[in-house]
Amino acid sequence: MTSIPPADDAAPPKNPLPPSTPAASESSASAAASVGQGLAPQATAGVTGSAAIAESVIAPSSATAVASAPLPTVDATAPAASTPAPILPIIINTENGADPLVRSYLESHRATCAWTTISWTWVLLGVIGCIIGGIIGSHLAGAVRPLSEDSSWLARWLNDHLGNLLGGISGMAVAGLVTSTIGVLVKPKGVPAGQEPLIAMVGTILVYLLFYDYLACLGVLTGALCLIYFLAIAFRFCAVGLGGHRGVRAATVTEPVNGWPLYTILIPLYKERNVARNILLSLQRLDYPRDKMDVKFLLEADDPDTLHALQTAGVPAWAEVVVVPLGQPKTKPRACNHGLARARGDFLVIFDAEDRPDPDQLKQAVLAFNSSDKNVVCLQAQLAYHNYDQNLLTRWFALEYNVWFRRYLGGLVRLGVPIPLGGTSNHFRTGVLHEVGGWDPFNVTEDCDLGVRLYMAGHRTLTLDSVTWEEANSRVGNWIRQRSRWLKGYLITHLVWARRPVLLVRNLGPWGALGFILSVWCVGALAALNLALWLAMGLQGVFILIDLCRGFYLVDLLTHRDYEKDHWSWQMIYSGHGEDPILSTMSQVFFATSACLLLGNIFFVILAILAGRRPGQKGLWWAAILSPMYWVLISIAAWKGIWQLLVKPHFWEKTIHGLDGGDHVVAAPALVSPPPAPPTFVQSEPPPPTRVQEPTPSTLRPQILEDKPAAMDSKPAKPIAEMPESMRLEPEKAPQSPAKVLMSDVPMPDALKLESGEESPPAAPPDQKS
Repeated sequence: MTSIPPADDAAPPKNPLPPSTPAASESSASAAASVGQGLAPQATAGVTGSAAIAESVIAPSSATAVASAPLPTVDATAPAASTPAPILPIIINTENGADPLVRSYLESHRATCAWTTISWTWVLLGVIGCIIGGIIGSHLAGAVRPLSEDSSWLARWLNDHLGNLLGGISGMAVAGLVTSTIGVLVKPKGVPAGQEPLIAMVGTILVYLLFYDYLACLGVLTGALCLIYFLAIAFRFCAVGLGGHRGVRAATVTEPVNGWPLYTILIPLYKERNVARNILLSLQRLDYPRDKMDVKFLLEADDPDTLHALQTAGVPAWAEVVVVPLGQPKTKPRACNHGLARARGDFLVIFDAEDRPDPDQLKQAVLAFNSSDKNVVCLQAQLAYHNYDQNLLTRWFALEYNVWFRRYLGGLVRLGVPIPLGGTSNHFRTGVLHEVGGWDPFNVTEDCDLGVRLYMAGHRTLTLDSVTWEEANSRVGNWIRQRSRWLKGYLITHLVWARRPVLLVRNLGPWGALGFILSVWCVGALAALNLALWLAMGLQGVFILIDLCRGFYLVDLLTHRDYEKDHWSWQMIYSGHGEDPILSTMSQVFFATSACLLLGNIFFVILAILAGRRPGQKGLWWAAILSPMYWVLISIAAWKGIWQLLVKPHFWEKTIHGLDGGDHVVAAPALVSPPPAPPTFVQSEPPPPTRVQEPTPSTLRPQILEDKPAAMDSKPAKPIAEMPESMRLEPEKAPQSPAKVLMSDVPMPDALKLESGEESPPAAPPDQKS
């Protein structure tokens, strides 16, 4: 059954100060008109004052926006500079050695964040409580079954105290519920512990049954798994069957009466120098007014290579680069929260480094929001892969995404259950994001968690009929790293929201809670169980084939007891003379259920052939036939994710992009003329300007750098330098609106300068495919 979901271990930062929220502000109308077209302001004047026409800067000591400055005076006689200066990054520093936004989020959402995933202390308390409850229940129930005199002392002790099966199980169940209630009320370290005793209760009862009657234990375990599988498959069938509508979309794109609203675009980047140019070109292709785009590239402080790649390609004047502080956890949602703190737009969207959204996606999202109810606060666009035909793995990945985003998510919308969002192309109402606190910086699938959080707050999520093209992982190791993180994050999301089971059902409703379990927990848990079940099924199939070749009949192999031990395969249906009636009935039910599961997997292959198609993507049918091999890879990734959940739950395994061979790079759009030079500032002793190569259409063409990315196995890069004293703005001189400081104002830190004589990488060869 196919499934998608979407740094070192991070201890919570110690003693940081709470952050201050930057104040939102607006630029002047004249500056916005020129900057909005992708051009720098017209360089017709000199300006008095070192902080003029800058939008904002973050002081090293905090992430607080400073007060506004008066508009500069113009000197019409000042000459214009000959070359544009690169955009300087906004560097946000730590407070007391930690990220202030992480501490703020932890203080506000400790009970519902993934700072801790599971409390082993409360698991142990649950086990102890269940044992005590089982002993009490067994004694209250009365008589126990007799044992032979040659039984061991341990067997006699267990029989004396836990010998009544019904009383023992009842006592364990009551004790588990009581311990769970205590864990919710006590809230150790501010985090409820309601599900750990329940997990302990299930485990203790199964172990108890194993000692009491291993056949009964096997029957209960198999029956529970069959029920879960049946519900999960039935739920998936319903969602895919109902998901024929691919989302909202306006037939004609008409500008709203009040004009297009300001739109914030967050682009978190880490070790992405190979594809930094591509996202710049994708932004250039967006059909949206430049003065209404609030673009923020979010970089980590230990990633100067990506910063250098952006500066070399040329950051447009309507974008800014924000360097988040060094800190843990080093995750994408932590960077996004810093972008949200500086967001000025009415709406907000996240794009990844390799994304290529449809040019009209922002306008379609605005029109969809305007035509929807106010409680619709999120739109999930479709994701698809442009390099689907690179190899067999990318074909499998493309099939999975086509079913997930073209059918499954739309079905979840119609079923009215929480929507596990994708990691990119999520469009939000910015105000609602502030209300729910943004993203959980400790969750490695922050998108799935946010979808549940929005649903709990009474908001709705719809799908948007617009496509963002991405790069499919083409290497198995890179794919497993990504998928194990997704599945680990789905399990973490379940653990976080199931801490208070009663509250979960009350907030989501019985149907929403069931949908949450089947669409979140089952994705990770069943993906892991699939491997063991398929291995057993495959082994049995091989043994049956061997026995059939030896002349045995299939009916005899499945239903007759092998007294002579001559069969390779094992009996599956216990019926006939001398068989236990209970075991016989259970075996027949389980055999029928197993047959249904096998047929269900065959149906999923057919479903991939029919529903996995996308216009323009040909030759996927034969990959769909081989889908069971892909499911084995998913199971391997699931087991890796479970291991990391136990040992390093906050570790974000980096997915390397730019492995598509450069055959599917987006064509360079028709760019405007090179931007005019920025004004020269009139100062008493102006610092000498640092000259860099002016970006041109040829230097902006996307290409894959020949050297390997700043990879995980290489030596860590030196952190981006902290902002020097000369770059700090005094509060009374600082501008109000968030923007950049020009190089003619202040000297550039050495760590951010281009080497003398360094040139941009060469353009892509003429025969490169677009």
